Amino acid sequence: MTNQPIPVHPALHMMPGHGPGPATRSLDRFLACLEAAYPGTATRRLEGARWGRLLLPPGPVGLPKAPDAVRIVLLGSFWIGRAALQAVLAYLHRYPGRVDLVAVVTDDPLSPEARISLRKRAWALMTEGERLEMKLALVGSAFDIGCPVYTGEIKTPGFRRMLAAWRPHAIVTCGFGQVLDTAILQSVPAGAYNCHPSDLARGLGAGPSPWADLAARNGTEEIWTLHRMTEVVDGGPVVGQTAPVNLADPQGRPVAEPMVFFDRMLLPVGWMVLRLLDSLAQRHAAGLTGPLRSLDLVAGMPDALHAALREPVRAVHAAPPIPTPGEAEFGALPEATARHPGLDAETLLAPVMAPPDGAVYPDGRDLSET
Repeated sequence: MTNQPIPVHPALHMMPGHGPGPATRSLDRFLACLEAAYPGTATRRLEGARWGRLLLPPGPVGLPKAPDAVRIVLLGSFWIGRAALQAVLAYLHRYPGRVDLVAVVTDDPLSPEARISLRKRAWALMTEGERLEMKLALVGSAFDIGCPVYTGEIKTPGFRRMLAAWRPHAIVTCGFGQVLDTAILQSVPAGAYNCHPSDLARGLGAGPSPWADLAARNGTEEIWTLHRMTEVVDGGPVVGQTAPVNLADPQGRPVAEPMVFFDRMLLPVGWMVLRLLDSLAQRHAAGLTGPLRSLDLVAGMPDALHAALREPVRAVHAAPPIPTPGEAEFGALPEATARHPGLDAETLLAPVMAPPDGAVYPDGRDLSET
């Protein structure tokens, strides 16, 4: 099962070419496409935001809300953000009442005002038309279950009030382009978790360009790291890591194209997010508080997924379908017992405290856009 693309509105083709345009014109194109697919969509500006909108789906459609579920806000973009969202949706349908996806927050890659490291991340490899289609597909998946989506600046009074209204227990991010500040991080009692495609435990690939770090090392494999978030970008405590993902061609040579890297790194995202959600849900159901300390993302991984991670990469980018967890992944989830990894006593920690200084990479570089 994969996402179905949102029909592309004729407004997408009104501008010649795919070069960057004024922020207002790009926003108009996006909203025209969204309105064509979801008539009656409402939009709101949030106080203090220099870009983006809160998008509200038309009508009370989608999955029923579960008052006793663990409440999640997902922050994500690109293919990896869509893969994370697909995993959340699959879990919601498989286990109604355990998790409530209260909101999705995503990048706005169409606005030149957006401070999302646009030129350092995968957005730089896409045309404006491809960025638009990616954004529409993610928003559409959220709208299909009646979930609001925010596309704007998060370190603002308006977003903090919106987050307080959503009352999430936890935040999950995957491919998101803004730094979460102390106020946001301390608002979620079960923790904020980021999925990052590099080996952060060894100090590799932190920041918006893990592909560039891998290429500089001439690396032929990579792993995903799940870590708790602080204001130090990709510098929070590691919770778990996946099995290695092979990034060499059949001759053992490193992957030469960045897009091929992103294609292959999609594979374990669903399993990683599924394990995280299940652990958060089990802990919440048991009345346990505080963030996770550790999560084994290798044990129990389906054999077919292990085998897929070891296969050689294709030579060229082929836009693979967004993977969605199925019977193999759900069947591999641990049983909900007192010895479930997410319920062990040692996983309970004090609330995450972010450092008081500004947001930096672990090596001290600042986050200013270049």
